[in-house]
Amino acid sequence: MLPLEAELDAARKLGSTVIPASAIKTLEERERAVDKARAAVEAGATRIEFAGDVSGVQIDGMSAERGARTLSRETLIQLGGAELIIRPPAGLQSAQTALANARDDLAAALADHGVTSVAHARTRNEVARDAVANGRTLQAQIVGITPAVPWLGIDAGAAALKTFMAGLPESAKGERSEEAPDVDEAASAHLRELEARNAPLVVQAAGAERDAANAVAQLAVLEGKPEVARLDEALSEARQLEAAALVSLQDAERAATAHDVAVIERQIGVLDKRVEVARTQRIDLEKAIAGLEARIEAEGGKGLADRAAAAREEAEAAAASLERMTVEADTLKLLRDTLEGARAETSRTFVGPVARRARRHIERLLPGCDPSFGDDLGLTSIVRGGLGENCGDLSRGTQEQLAVLTRLAFADMLLEQGVPVSLILDDPLVYSDDARLDLMTEILTEAATRMQVILLTCRDRAFRHLGNRINLLKGE
Repeated sequence: MLPLEAELDAARKLGSTVIPASAIKTLEERERAVDKARAAVEAGATRIEFAGDVSGVQIDGMSAERGARTLSRETLIQLGGAELIIRPPAGLQSAQTALANARDDLAAALADHGVTSVAHARTRNEVARDAVANGRTLQAQIVGITPAVPWLGIDAGAAALKTFMAGLPESAKGERSEEAPDVDEAASAHLRELEARNAPLVVQAAGAERDAANAVAQLAVLEGKPEVARLDEALSEARQLEAAALVSLQDAERAATAHDVAVIERQIGVLDKRVEVARTQRIDLEKAIAGLEARIEAEGGKGLADRAAAAREEAEAAAASLERMTVEADTLKLLRDTLEGARAETSRTFVGPVARRARRHIERLLPGCDPSFGDDLGLTSIVRGGLGENCGDLSRGTQEQLAVLTRLAFADMLLEQGVPVSLILDDPLVYSDDARLDLMTEILTEAATRMQVILLTCRDRAFRHLGNRINLLKGE
């Protein structure tokens, strides 16, 4: 019994080391806070990766190694003679401070309970729970081997047995009283009773041993699986993913609170009202359609066939009229195209020769000037110094002089074609200044050598020096 009591004391001491569930929950919360802060730091940190030959690369004075690494503080990278300074975002400092505070809180909580990690705390709790269960088993075993002995006045339990043994005199512990009952017979009877009670327990113990053996075998199979070997690593990754998810959740909550719920609800209410109004309008329209359909069915035989026949006749007449008008339009279009072609041909035939002959005279009047004629054989514009000028924008004198030179060009063309004509000018050059008047009279004098030029004028002094003169007196 004494060895069992020693084991029971040890089990009770080990069971007293169990950590309360609320404390385990606090440790897990602080561990999650550390994972969350670490995820925030990794999200804001700068990640670089070295590949290829990195023999000449140094990071903060240390030789670099190939592979990826995360930079959470200002880092100096030397690339041969160049230096690369990487500065993480400014908000990373606060994230690092939060990570350091979370780690300090977790370390303080672990130190309060005398464990090095949350996993250590869970393991210790499992061991303590096993010790408590073992203590209950030991207690049951002690109770089983210390039953009550009524004929000796001994109650059940180890304490009663110890009290009884302590009260026996030393001489009585090794001697047998002649008047005492037969202890051997009582012990034998009690032993038989215990064996009878122990038989089912033996069967249960054998079953328990088999269950324990099966459990050990299953545990060995589970421990042999590759996913169990990296269970701690998977747990750490899961916690990191949980921390990242928490960060995303907080961002989503902030984004959700950025909108005014009341405004959205008002807009939803307005849309619901519009839907209701549209539904009502649809019902009204369906009623109107039904009424119209009924009216059509009721009035189907009231002259609709005659009206349809008249409409078809009108449509046929309109189609015939359209065809006739289409033919007339095509004829007029052909006539217009023919006239346009003839006009263009006439323009090409006469405008070109007239323009060449007029340019020769206009060059003397306006040096460097290039005349331009329209399709109606009239002078439309002149080009001087690369700039075009409409004839209507020229001075009255210049317009008058160009008109005379154009008529002279027509006369020259007819003369060259063997159809000589007389050039008759009625009081020309009224608006010309003296220099232009002298030049024009010189040109007309030269033209008079190859054709007849007749000037009708009342300005005797302006044309006194020209050729033959005939004076017409009043009354003649």
